Amino acid sequence: MAKTETRKAVKVPAKLTGSALVAYIAEKNGLAKKAAKTVLEDLFDAVSVGVMRGERVALGKIGKMFIRKRPARNERVGRNPLTGQMITIPAKPETRVPRFTFSKAFKESALKAKV
Repeated sequence: MAKTETRKAVKVPAKLTGSALVAYIAEKNGLAKKAAKTVLEDLFDAVSVGVMRGERVALGKIGKMFIRKRPARNERVGRNPLTGQMITIPAKPETRVPRFTFSKAFKESALKAKV
């Protein structure tokens, strides 16, 4: 016997705050708000762990989240735009920055969006 889905047609909240998302998911799927909040927190934890491992984590049809390495920069000479004085710009070490890449389908639908 197949389990029937009990999803309701629920209106998406005007402002997508954390508590509004929890309430929306709870109402749409027939869950308690506490259970919906736990599911969302578990999802965010799983995404965070995957990204911190260096993986590209797919987020549904929206895109992918990952960490990118920004290369180190050498020390260089520059000019103060206010005074014109020559200054030394210090070197910067390699850093890791979080990045998000939107999927092609999401970008195309964003072009059609009425904002």
